[in-house]
Amino acid sequence: MAVSSLCRRYTSRVTIVFATCSHQPFITADDQPLADALAALGYPVEPEPWTEIDPETTIGAEPVILRSTWDYHRVPTMFAAWLAAMADSGRTLLNPADVARGNINKIYLQDLERAGIAIPATHWMDAATPEALVALLREARWTQAVLKPRIAATAYGTFLISEGRLPADDELAPARASGALIQEFIPEIITQGEVSMVYAGGSFSHAVVKRASSGDFRVQKDFGGVVEPATPSPALLAFGERVMAQVPASCVYARVDVVDSARGPLLMELELIEPELYFTIVDGSAARMAQLITARLGSP
Repeated sequence: MAVSSLCRRYTSRVTIVFATCSHQPFITADDQPLADALAALGYPVEPEPWTEIDPETTIGAEPVILRSTWDYHRVPTMFAAWLAAMADSGRTLLNPADVARGNINKIYLQDLERAGIAIPATHWMDAATPEALVALLREARWTQAVLKPRIAATAYGTFLISEGRLPADDELAPARASGALIQEFIPEIITQGEVSMVYAGGSFSHAVVKRASSGDFRVQKDFGGVVEPATPSPALLAFGERVMAQVPASCVYARVDVVDSARGPLLMELELIEPELYFTIVDGSAARMAQLITARLGSP
């Protein structure tokens, strides 16, 4: 829906729904500053698990913002069907359903690589078995690599592998369910960390650097990672701009996760569905995002 149409629809005080998930139905701590900033602009926020949001409720329906839908990767077919129903009904959803659907499967990285965006050396595997993983490591001449399911979130089903350290059969279930990508291990993720650049309406807003805890390679806070505000280098900002040139203008928020490797910036993920946006880490970031959202919806 065009911005002008949104402005015509939302010209009186309305509530915004933050789409969450059933096992964590409330507004997350990181999203609370955004909810507060929106409320200060006249848009109170209520959380609701996405599985309880009826796409067919359109008359007087509140706009929905995808936020902590953190179980979608466990039921991707159901989530995709819900997104399709939201699109068909015309109910306002941010980020839009077509953007979110295209970001469910990490196969989107292939399109970005074809567009000239550098990613780690990657092999795509439909059937992730121990035998296939060993054969790949030998063929690529990698001593270690990172195994990820194509549909995953928060390092779900993600492992650092080598010939002598392979996931157990049950641990490979997520990779078997959606297919897998196996990427070269980038040592700078340990020595320098991963930079997450957050964009509001296509414009750079703020950034953080995420560092793994000692003995781990996963930078997420769930695994002991540390997050700090960061000022990206000009090279990283230029790289982020090239990534964002591939993102639809309808996208309200985006997070570009990058590692600055020996051969230059490498895109690890382009997060367009439910990324943590680090509003509690960077002062003023929630207010900027709230201003953008209200501009899209029209001031009450």
